[in-house]
Amino acid sequence: MRLKSKLEATAETIEKRHGPFTLFGLFLREDSPNKWDLVVSAPWLEEGKLKALREFVGELNQTISQEDLLSLSRIITLNQNDPALDAILHQVPHTWGTVELRDTDLFGLSISHAYIMRAAKDARIPVHSF
Repeated sequence: MRLKSKLEATAETIEKRHGPFTLFGLFLREDSPNKWDLVVSAPWLEEGKLKALREFVGELNQTISQEDLLSLSRIITLNQNDPALDAILHQVPHTWGTVELRDTDLFGLSISHAYIMRAAKDARIPVHSF
């Protein structure tokens, strides 16, 4: 899947600038015809959320085509204490590759297909600079 490959590269670029994602994945809801949800979570996304989200979307616009953007239904950001994030990390506790899931239930939604490219509980530990 071309979109997944481009998003993996985008995640890597963004992580070099801002730090690791707690979660970065594509989810195809059963009730969403061929439109993927990009679900992301990172400690740095919560700090100055609007600015960080704007930068994140700017990175996406630079690295994926308009056609690929149109295959996204929405971008969902999960806070570090969100029960949905905990549910996903419980099912996929740690990956820096891609875990593919099919026909599963996550956080109360029927997911027909998912690519989880980053999942790391330890990314939720805040990094303090001195």
